[in-house]
Order: sequence, then C-alpha cells, then structure tokens
Amino acid sequence: MDIVNSWHLVETLVPGQMTVISTGGKVRDWTKIDRLSPGPEFDLHGFLELTRSSCAEQDVLFKGRRREARIRAVPVLGPSGETHGIQVWVGDPEVEPDPVRIVSGIAWLLERTVIEQTVEASAMSGVSAADHVPERTPAEYNAKAVKFDGSEELFAQALVPTHGQKWEGPMSVLHADGRIMRWHCWGRGRTDPPNVGLRLLWHDVTDTTEPDKPTLAELGMPSGLESGGTRIAVFDGRTGILTMWLPEAPTWVKWRDLTSGCGVLHDDDRATLSDALEKWTHDASPVSADVRVRAIDGGDATGWKWQQTRLELRPYPGQLGDRLVLAVLPALHPSEQVLEVPTT
Repeated sequence: MDIVNSWHLVETLVPGQMTVISTGGKVRDWTKIDRLSPGPEFDLHGFLELTRSSCAEQDVLFKGRRREARIRAVPVLGPSGETHGIQVWVGDPEVEPDPVRIVSGIAWLLERTVIEQTVEASAMSGVSAADHVPERTPAEYNAKAVKFDGSEELFAQALVPTHGQKWEGPMSVLHADGRIMRWHCWGRGRTDPPNVGLRLLWHDVTDTTEPDKPTLAELGMPSGLESGGTRIAVFDGRTGILTMWLPEAPTWVKWRDLTSGCGVLHDDDRATLSDALEKWTHDASPVSADVRVRAIDGGDATGWKWQQTRLELRPYPGQLGDRLVLAVLPALHPSEQVLEVPTT
C-alpha cells in the first residue's frame, strides 16, 4: 500500500494511543504510526500529539538527510470538542494534498443512554446543518443502516465497556439522495467519566469498497412480521435502553427525538425487563408483561401519551443473552384492545 501522497486516518480514541486504521479509504489493521514517518529525524508522534491536544491543524515541510516531505495533520473532532482521530498527509513537497476524506467522530455515552454526534456526522448521510440533531438514541442510529452485521459486537462493548478495547465493522447506510454508502466504523471503550461507553470514528469508504446489500431473507423480514401483525424491539434488560428494532418500528410508537434511550418504556415498568432476565436463568420460556409504551398521540408529531400494551418478552439468542431482551409488540396501535393509562 503506497503511503506517499495519500490521506491516512489515525485513531486517537483513547489518550496515549495512536494507530493507523485507513490509507486512501482502504481499511488497515490498527497499524503503528511509525511507517508514516518521512525520516528518523522527524518526531511524528510529537507532531500528531500536538495536533490531538491542540485540536488544531498542523502543516510542516520536512527536510531530512535523504528526502523532503510535506506533512499535514487535520484533526477529526468529536462532539465534546476532543480529537477522535487525525487525517495525516505525507507527500512530496510539490504535490498539493487532495481534499480531506469524509470522517466524523461520535460518542456512545452509556451513563446518559444517548449517542452524541457532530454536524459532520449528520452531513455524512446527507442531513443538512439546519436539520442536525446533536443527540440520538442508539435505536435511531441503528435505524440509519440498511445492513449492519456488527450490532451484537457493538452492543457488547458499548453496554459493558473495557477501557481501550477495540471494535470495528462495516455499515451500509442510505444517503438522503437514495444511494447506499459504505461506512467503516472504529471504536474504543472508555471507562473514564463522563466518557463511559464508546468513542467512535465513522469513515465513508464508498469510493474504495462496494457497500454490502441486504439479503433477500433480510428484505423479506418486514413483510413476514407485518403479516403476523407484530414488531420486535431489542432492549438492554438492565438499563431499559432501546437498542434497535427488528426490522423497523411500529408507526404508533414514539421512539425518535427522545432525550434518553430509556424513554420508550415508563420508568416504573422497566423492571419487567430485568425480571425476565432473572427468570431466564432457570426457565427460558417467554414472559408476558403489561407495560406502558410511549405512543404517538394524534396528528401532532410531538404529542404523545403512555399507552398500556402487552409485550411478549423472549430471551436474546446470541452472546448477549444475559443483557438483551426481545420484546414482541403489535404492529398496529393497540388502543382498541387495552385500556390507556394517563400521562404522569
């Protein structure tokens, strides 16, 4: 892989650690930064550390014993204003650097149960600056993907983070103009307040790697659930966070534009999830529970009420069976079948 006259993406997701994760939009395997150095006389680590700590672009002309090189470093800032990564150009002095590649920093904040995103993160999928929303719930972020096979591994790290632990995976995302993009995503666990959760980088690599498309079975899942009159929500049973829908949300549930990923179920009813987890340690049969779900109320998109709903809770069959709960709920509004509970 030619490292000269190319943009390299260096992750700085945990202070004190730096690795190269992409060159020219082609994914690399968390590689040491040493190979990017234009010569032994140049302190590349110090140069990048200055970029990281100052959150400011650096541009120098290096004149070594054997070669000259232009080195440019552009920080990729996360929502807190800290540097999640650095785009680094190492090239011939007479070559003007290409425009920086499309990269953004986001943060999954476990204690606040939200994902924070920058304007650049919104723009990656075609959202205008005027429509940018600085915080989204995990379920809203997962809904952006048309194919994402790494959700289980992502949840495992985000819900039980280990400081510095690495995660990465591809994601196919629908752009506002209708085309499918391929993003590659990297994250590291953080356990230092207020960063508990994951620090992440999203990188658009559509120009180098063809996006994965949903399989026929995946495309057929919505119609199968529709014919059965149900939808499936995936909750973290210990915190009540709605992590995702399989494959899409019921139209009657108010789950977007919430201040917390825990806001779909009433506070007093979230214990039904942890109770089910406890029961499944000795009996894996489904659990029926009457809970209050945040429901859209009338034609006003901002209006809502608590709607009493019967859920069927089922064990999650994957590696997060001790955390995640599958909740089967009706695809259509259940108000004709159950009593409503007033908003409190």
